[in-house]
Amino acid sequence: MALQTATSTDVSAPDAEAGYPSRRRAWWTVGVLTVLSCLSLLDRQIMALLVPDIRRDLGLTDFQMGLLQGVVFSLFYVTFGLVFGWIIDRYSRRSVIYAGVSFWSLATAACGLAGNFFQLMLARFGVGAGEAALNPAAYSIISDTFPRRRLSLALSVFGAGTYIGVGVSLLLGGYLISAFPKEGIEVPILGHINAWRAVFLTAGLPGLVIALLIWTMTDPPRRERLAGPATSVGDTVRYMRSHWRFYTGHFLGTAMLAACGYGFQTWSPTFLLRKFEIPITQVVNILAPISVIGGVAGGLMAGWVADRLFARGVRDAHLRYFIAAGLAQAVFLVMAMTSSRLELFIVFLLLANLMSGYAGVGPAALALVTPNNYRGQISAAYLFVTSLLGTGLGPTVVGAFTTYLFQDDSKVGLAIALNAAICAPLASLLYIFALKPMREAVDQVERRSAPPSSAA
Repeated sequence: MALQTATSTDVSAPDAEAGYPSRRRAWWTVGVLTVLSCLSLLDRQIMALLVPDIRRDLGLTDFQMGLLQGVVFSLFYVTFGLVFGWIIDRYSRRSVIYAGVSFWSLATAACGLAGNFFQLMLARFGVGAGEAALNPAAYSIISDTFPRRRLSLALSVFGAGTYIGVGVSLLLGGYLISAFPKEGIEVPILGHINAWRAVFLTAGLPGLVIALLIWTMTDPPRRERLAGPATSVGDTVRYMRSHWRFYTGHFLGTAMLAACGYGFQTWSPTFLLRKFEIPITQVVNILAPISVIGGVAGGLMAGWVADRLFARGVRDAHLRYFIAAGLAQAVFLVMAMTSSRLELFIVFLLLANLMSGYAGVGPAALALVTPNNYRGQISAAYLFVTSLLGTGLGPTVVGAFTTYLFQDDSKVGLAIALNAAICAPLASLLYIFALKPMREAVDQVERRSAPPSSAA
């Protein structure tokens, strides 16, 4: 069956030539999803700025804070991601996203009401469960909105929401921390609450309004579907088994890069506070521009390079890019975290962020290999692995290294460096394992894809 995508090489031609939405409509869709991605990262990462205050008020250790930012969040994120993946392949993707955004916004606000580690853990479970809806649905929608030749760039723009969200969380968190009195504030019904609790409430509740943006975009027709009835979980598993080398190498390789990235992303504010003893307002003014400029530029660069190479016939371009970028990122992180000068730390951390463009190009590689019938479920499986091992283990391992290996809170920089030095080489080996299978799988999908069908 022929692939139903654009064949024209004239990039200025309207995408309606192949039944795709207009470019304005397509990029509006990406814009809305990117805003929601920023919101998810804000609600997920703002805890990184509140580590000292939460530790003091609730009596927690670095290891416990690592759990809250890593494994505790990821357990529900990955578990509900599998459920949402099945739903996304069958029902309205917009409805799934709206429900998820509303739920994680309420859960973020609930973090500010926690009175002990257990209650904060339950609230973080809720954040993870709600955020699990966004990425699988967004990957599926964007893959049906853009031609394959421009998919990596579109998904990289969406992936840029990750880095913008981190930057916004740092800036907004720093602003709110400085805006609220250190002694706390009085809130109707709740009474007196500490400043860090007010930050969670202020960050979470606006999401209930922002979620309404999802209704300004459409749920596009589903493309590149295999002929036949709706696929079951068993069908999806059999398809993955037939391409097990690609999925194993890609999933685990990206998980290792995510563990490296989330490890330094989560603990960088604490590193600056402890290493250079600078105020939190200066910390956010340093880290926010690095995250936004480095992350966005790096993501767009990765998408542009992958699209250009793929258009030239390099069918495994996405994985090849990350083999080089992952190793470079590890080198820059080790240099940043072992530097005794703040200026050198800033330069090397910016370079490390420029190498962290997997948030968009990783899902693009997945979409190129996976027929639409399976994309929701396989995207959820991808997020299950990359989040459990990446988002889950990265921050937790860094906290464990600090608490148990070095037994010194001031050595958090060495813990970040060690985590990067382990994860990046492993990622490169796993990507090498998946190169040939990706080339073969891309060719197979292009031969077997079916015409578009109506959206759910």
